[in-house]
Amino acid sequence: MSTGPASAVVDSFALYRIVTGHGPEAAAVRVAALTGRLKLLAPSVAVAVTAGMRDCWDETCVQRHGFLGGKLTAFCWRSSLDSAPHDASAAVEAGRLYAASTTLRIDGPEVLAACHAARLADRSGCELLTAARASYCYRAAREAGLRVSLRTV
Repeated sequence: MSTGPASAVVDSFALYRIVTGHGPEAAAVRVAALTGRLKLLAPSVAVAVTAGMRDCWDETCVQRHGFLGGKLTAFCWRSSLDSAPHDASAAVEAGRLYAASTTLRIDGPEVLAACHAARLADRSGCELLTAARASYCYRAAREAGLRVSLRTV
């Protein structure tokens, strides 16, 4: 009996890196998503933040990056990325995580998107793909007791 492809939640950092195939891990996830072996889930706010990013968040990268534009749209369509709409209670939970983050002086659109991604990963039981430099975004989620398995790409 087939259970379908594996699933993973992506935050805006990971989605940017996956769309550009930046680095071996992100490139492997890109191939898996485009071939249907991996189903990617992303909160719509994470997709929106990715659309506004100009950087891969890799401290050692010397490449010039830019806005993804049509590349992001094409990837979302070709990979059947599930832009998970949140119900009102899920949005409130993510907002509470963000409020907790701001009290720690950790804020910004990428942090809000990470709060939504952490909540989605916790609820779905899926692994959360992110970038190493983004770990600061998940401090409030850890302190709130969310059970999120992070993997960097």
